[in-house]
Amino acid sequence: MDKKLITSKLEQLKLNGALQAFEHQCGTTTYHKLDFETRFGEILDSQLVFNSEKRIKTLLKQAKLRYPNTFISDINYELYPSLKPSQVSQLATSDWIKAHHHLLIIGPTGMGKTTLACAIAQEAIKQHIPVLFYRLSTLFLDLVAAQKEEKLKQFLRKMNRAPLLILDDWGNALMGKGERHLFFELIESRDLNSSLLITSQYPVSTWHESFQDSTIADSVLDRVVHNAHKIELKGESIRKLKRITDEGDYDEH
Repeated sequence: MDKKLITSKLEQLKLNGALQAFEHQCGTTTYHKLDFETRFGEILDSQLVFNSEKRIKTLLKQAKLRYPNTFISDINYELYPSLKPSQVSQLATSDWIKAHHHLLIIGPTGMGKTTLACAIAQEAIKQHIPVLFYRLSTLFLDLVAAQKEEKLKQFLRKMNRAPLLILDDWGNALMGKGERHLFFELIESRDLNSSLLITSQYPVSTWHESFQDSTIADSVLDRVVHNAHKIELKGESIRKLKRITDEGDYDEH
């Protein structure tokens, strides 16, 4: 079979990674000395890498992270004096997601909670774990809209296809009766089968207040808090520190 025919068949099969590797091998004389198994193995490896990268791009698009270009490797621990690198490394394995545990990131405004959440989510996406990012207030709006349109079951199925659901800015608004019941239904549907990553500027001890219903608050928080890893960020506002640094750099020039 000639090269053009092989290329055509790879294109028809949409094996773009294998096609790139095959064309590279054809254009490099060093491959002529290698045995068939080695050359074919490299072509397969190239296709696997291509598939993985394509999957990651799709998952990242679906996740709708607030900061999609933030990674664990970008963390400046000098700005996070209370953050332990060992804990971050452990969370980056995503074992907590596979075990259906949760993660709470607590700290004052400007401490980089959302940035850290997005960086941890990136590690999950690299492992082909679907993620969804929601500001909690936006989630409430979508839940109410889905119920009004009689599409709540479909919406919950969509949410539950993501093993990791990020809820950003927990506690910034009080829940109405309809919102808290819909939220309970979402948490109940995900219980023991998936994970939550919650960011909040409020201590966990105050979370009951946002429900305005102690029974539902107990039911939800019992499913979340007692099975969660916790990061408490302390120190000066990162936004403030960066602003001071930027102004200092500007003055020096």
